[in-house]
Amino acid sequence: MGASDGKNHVEFPAGVTAEDLWQTSPDALLVVGEGGVIHGANPSAHSLFHYETGNLVGLSVEVLVPESARERHHTQRREFEEAPHARPMGTGQRLEGCTRDGYVFPVHVSLAPLGNGSKLTIAAVRDMTAWMDAEQSLAAMRRRRDLAEDHERIARQLHDTVIQELFAAGMALQAIQATSEADLAIRIAGIVEGLDATSKTIRSVIFDLSSPIHSEHGLRSRATGLVGELADLLGFEPLCQFAGPLDTAVPDSLVEDALAVLREALTNVARHAEATTVDIRVEVTDELSVEVIDNGSGLPDGSTRQSGLANLATRALQRQGRFNAYTAPAGGTALEWIVPLAADPEPEPQGS
Repeated sequence: MGASDGKNHVEFPAGVTAEDLWQTSPDALLVVGEGGVIHGANPSAHSLFHYETGNLVGLSVEVLVPESARERHHTQRREFEEAPHARPMGTGQRLEGCTRDGYVFPVHVSLAPLGNGSKLTIAAVRDMTAWMDAEQSLAAMRRRRDLAEDHERIARQLHDTVIQELFAAGMALQAIQATSEADLAIRIAGIVEGLDATSKTIRSVIFDLSSPIHSEHGLRSRATGLVGELADLLGFEPLCQFAGPLDTAVPDSLVEDALAVLREALTNVARHAEATTVDIRVEVTDELSVEVIDNGSGLPDGSTRQSGLANLATRALQRQGRFNAYTAPAGGTALEWIVPLAADPEPEPQGS
């Protein structure tokens, strides 16, 4: 191409033309005239808005805007036509485009008037879906970081203050116990036991809070949800106690098994036990232990609950664990389902 012969003339590198830029631009380019009529659209524009080649020309630019935003867009376009100058469109606003088939997506739009007195504007439109997804992912990562910092701070405070104070209180009570009469000593021993149990629970919470991975889909969270769902069936709210890193140390497949055990056990209580209370304890060490104790009618001979209990026993055996069901000393039924964390389930036998 020749040298520039005017201050407004653009000289392209050899072999490159304005047509090349128009055809190959990854951004959608629209030439819009007075009244918002589209005079030209490059291939990317037709592709972005799902129109066949050439079908955008002659349409109003408002058809590329969601219906709910067209009135506002019309007003903004008229304001731009009165004082055209190169600028981003809708600064500070979330702009959206709309395809021919109604799909709405985020966009960035830059506007620039073409030529002196032509009343034509070129609009460069860029699909911002990927950018918005990345922005949301970054915001989510920041929220997780802030949450992790809060968890670490709370865990540190629990360890450095609450656990230490409970330990000191237990030691003081044991010192008093040693010089107390028998009845009082027994009561104090019970209080010390309760403090020890509380300390263990707090330590398990500290473990979960300190873990880099904490999922709302873990066993603690899902077990709590399941118990809430079954409370109406039972007619009362079971008492739940959790110990250990339930949300971080239990594999997903074992979570599903444990939930099935809880569902089976609580459904059995609701249907057969005539119970008014249920105590649930789920604990994680190197094993996962699920214990369900009700105050109902116990396990009489020939109980119709046997098929459900057989299911629980089978689930335990498949994971090299153990299951036990018995009448509790104070009445009612106690179920214990215990499996090692590391064991993979054995495949079910195939029919011949």
